[in-house]
Amino acid sequence: MKDLTKGNIYKTFIIFAIPLVLSGLLSQAYGVINTIIAGKFLGEDGIAAIGSTNALMEFISGLFWGFGAGFSIFVARLFGEKNYEGMRKNIYSNCTVMACVIVFIALICIAFIRPIFAFLNVDKNVYHDAAVYYITYLLGLIFIIFNNTGVHIMNAIGMSSYPLKMSILSTVMNIGGNIFSVTVLKAGVLGIALSSVISAFIIDLCYLVRIRKCFAELNLPSLKGKFSDFAAVKKSLSYSLPVTLQQSAMYFTSLWIAPLINGISASATAAYAVVLKLYAINSNVYQNSTKTLSTYTAQCVGAKKFNQIRKGVFVGFLQANLFLLPVLTVCIIFSKKICASFFPAGYTGDALQYTIDYVRLYLPFVVFNLVNNLFHGFYRGTGAMGLLILVTCIGAVSRIVFSEIFTPTQGIYGIYLGLVLSWITEAVITAIMYFCGHWKKKIIREAQETSPGAVVTF
Repeated sequence: MKDLTKGNIYKTFIIFAIPLVLSGLLSQAYGVINTIIAGKFLGEDGIAAIGSTNALMEFISGLFWGFGAGFSIFVARLFGEKNYEGMRKNIYSNCTVMACVIVFIALICIAFIRPIFAFLNVDKNVYHDAAVYYITYLLGLIFIIFNNTGVHIMNAIGMSSYPLKMSILSTVMNIGGNIFSVTVLKAGVLGIALSSVISAFIIDLCYLVRIRKCFAELNLPSLKGKFSDFAAVKKSLSYSLPVTLQQSAMYFTSLWIAPLINGISASATAAYAVVLKLYAINSNVYQNSTKTLSTYTAQCVGAKKFNQIRKGVFVGFLQANLFLLPVLTVCIIFSKKICASFFPAGYTGDALQYTIDYVRLYLPFVVFNLVNNLFHGFYRGTGAMGLLILVTCIGAVSRIVFSEIFTPTQGIYGIYLGLVLSWITEAVITAIMYFCGHWKKKIIREAQETSPGAVVTF
């Protein structure tokens, strides 16, 4: 456990971020390998079957990613205040609420599979395999989502190395399980889904053991009576609900656009599934890097070290670019070889060309999304949730509008163009809002409520 507000900020940021970035890359590595295995052994239709419901899965996962990220910011503030008992109550109580809601949503989605697939415009050629993957994945959704929640909790208390260990273990289990299930058991997409669920369950157990050990290290007494205190959930809702709404706005756009993509062709669906993996490799680098800024900012607010916040933004921006640019450069230079690795040997269909064009022409603009993600993390850390939701909604609406305008004439390239233009639009607006200083208001108000007459300097 570590207080990020102490010591040399450059050293603190880089030491904390390296395990997070490596963890994110490993997490994406097994996602990429899943897709490669599906492409090599199951062909274009295998990729399409897995990718056709990605938008819905990401939307649901995004909701709970947001809830977990939100309440973990509150946990980071409690950690900064050294309110360890309150921190433990908040973690247990919010996890209990999440578990109940996840199970309910998963069952609803399974019950309404037919109208959901009709909305997503799932290609009839991959309908059966898509349904098998969809149902299996949803049945294990609670375990998959709690992997991310474990990462959030570890980050909040300054432990970034443990999630890296879990990512290594998860990657090994997923890759081994996928290869075994597809090549030996011949289980197809069912085997790929089961590998994800089983490995997620094991990782959840590891996180539970480690979190309980952290509580013991803080000399917290054993829990007696109620396991959860829902008053603790209420206290953190001002953080968790806005981030949940923010994530829902982000992923709702993907859900809206999914029928457009599936309606183009199976090749477009397959290409977009690969594109998402390549985008995720790059975006996870800076997304995990900027988690450092989010945790740092929240701890600064909790410890009332407001004058350190601005420097954190500057260091966070430099660090995110430092991690992104090498990965992005490799993807662009070796775009043809990287994209071809997702498809069977000798494949020259449309899906491959769609993927190569995305990496060469559109992926470089991801630097604008780096700016967006940096400020998302910053606004979460400061508690400026209104700004967080506003800028996210601007990006989401602009993506839908641009996609609807360009897709009818440009096909899959209209989808790519809509994404890039939305990144640029949001980046410009969110940077303007930061320099205008609107994020300071809540911090000043809360500081003066706890210490009337206090002078807050940034």
